[in-house]
Amino acid sequence: MTRPPTMLDVARAAGVSRSTVSRVFQNDGERVSADTLVAVHEAATRLGYVHNLVASGLAQRHGRQLGLLVRDATNPAYGHLLAETNRAVERAGRTLISVTASRHDYGTAEVTGLRRLLGQRVAGVFVGTGVTAAEDLVETVTTVPMMILGRPNDHPQIESVSYDERAHGRRMAEEVAARGHRRIIVLSAPLLYSRVFDLRIRSLVERCGELGIATLPVDLLPVEEGVVRALDTAREQGASCIACPVDYVALGLLRAAAERDVRIPEDVSTLGFDGLGDGLDLVGLATLRLPVEEVVTRAVERMEELLVLAQEDREGPPAEAPTPARHSLVEGTFLPGRTLGPAPAHLRA
Repeated sequence: MTRPPTMLDVARAAGVSRSTVSRVFQNDGERVSADTLVAVHEAATRLGYVHNLVASGLAQRHGRQLGLLVRDATNPAYGHLLAETNRAVERAGRTLISVTASRHDYGTAEVTGLRRLLGQRVAGVFVGTGVTAAEDLVETVTTVPMMILGRPNDHPQIESVSYDERAHGRRMAEEVAARGHRRIIVLSAPLLYSRVFDLRIRSLVERCGELGIATLPVDLLPVEEGVVRALDTAREQGASCIACPVDYVALGLLRAAAERDVRIPEDVSTLGFDGLGDGLDLVGLATLRLPVEEVVTRAVERMEELLVLAQEDREGPPAEAPTPARHSLVEGTFLPGRTLGPAPAHLRA
């Protein structure tokens, strides 16, 4: 062998994963069977592998903590993401440090939050926000593994496990079509307000076009005024459904409708996205439930692998060329509700 052996070499020789070898040498064999311990140590001896104690010391001091940046923990989607990430990180034997950015800030607070996390000397960072561009994230986080959680991402340098928002938008368009709606309102917001909202609505509009459904855009912001504009436009333009980019907007629309004696769904239907707030079943909101637990579980498992790779890089020359960033998509579940009913007969033509 022309280079010093690495963890990957030991893993291959022992027939185990790199993360298992990492646990043997960094965590005193924590959660590793006796047979596996023997196999790893024998493989290391055969190859002449010497663990880098300096790098291991750094990992031990800082490697138990992971960071999570979320946008607004009062939003059920982010609150669930925070709670599930904390549980998954604890199951992995680590500690989670979280920072919440302002809901109404268009990116500056998110970058500041990332820097605060790095200042805590976390071993890796999860980014669960919907605003800051991937290019800005790459420039901000350069020293530790980083993953995007939830929001769609295809940046070649940033790994991600995301909700399949394009599929979600298209699925909701199909549910609307199945109930005979031919002309609908879509509440939309600027890209900087939420990249997730933008993708959901664009995908819904795209699929509606394929299904022969006319879509009328209405500005969402500010939300209290946007929902009223949507109700007024639906009445004036003969639209039978209002698509909201998130559940809290749909709930705001239900309040505005009740104040104006607009019947849901008899006069106009509505739907939302996220499906995570308490009591949505009691309200009967038709929505798309995000697969938060599965996304987080996959992300934490992958972060463990990235941390092993980072440790390997500290030990010496890489054993192989870096692999491209992985991007996984997970599709959620449609939750039918009373708010999405059949289109009135006179609006189906």
